[in-house]
Amino acid sequence: MLNFLVKNRNYLALFFTLAYTVAFSINALSSVNYEFLYYTFLILILIVIIIIINKRLDLDFFILFNLSLLGFFHLLGGNLRVNDHRLYDFALISGLPWHYDNFIHTYGSFIATLALYSLLSNYIDDRVKKKYFIFAFVLVLMAMGLGTIIELCELFAALYLNAAQQVGDYYNNAFDLFYNTIGAILATVVIYLYRQRPKFIQKINDQNRKIN
Repeated sequence: MLNFLVKNRNYLALFFTLAYTVAFSINALSSVNYEFLYYTFLILILIVIIIIINKRLDLDFFILFNLSLLGFFHLLGGNLRVNDHRLYDFALISGLPWHYDNFIHTYGSFIATLALYSLLSNYIDDRVKKKYFIFAFVLVLMAMGLGTIIELCELFAALYLNAAQQVGDYYNNAFDLFYNTIGAILATVVIYLYRQRPKFIQKINDQNRKIN
């Protein structure tokens, strides 16, 4: 059973993504929520793009699964209500500007940056990789660019789907971009720690090998 799950994990992730997309689409239709029907349509386009990319570059399952989770959390935020408020507007930490929406932007940018690294790592000149600060800076800028595309998609929803109140004002937009940046920076730190293998991690690994 376990071998079957491991062997077919990409297909299972795809099935999970399609299943929740259909479920949330039905919910959006029943509540006449055209904004999230639009978002589910965008997710379907993204699924097709990821399938095409994965066939050529074979993305790591960790990235594929987290992209699927990101889509699920995004649709959940707009369809689930907590105390008569959308989950997206729910404050995760009382008194601080840290809402479910902020978490999604941080998490989404984090995963997007890891995906960008996975896609581009083999095509980046080693001279750039050795200067990791420059490489990380480029990754952050690229992730911020993807975040800007998301904000443009939300602008379309605000203009043509009467979703201005749900999307938020300039203040909300600025915080979205801020948390996108935080997520991207966190991802570059993780990439450095687990891919570049700084000396202190090498020492920890050497000590573990001696113990074992």
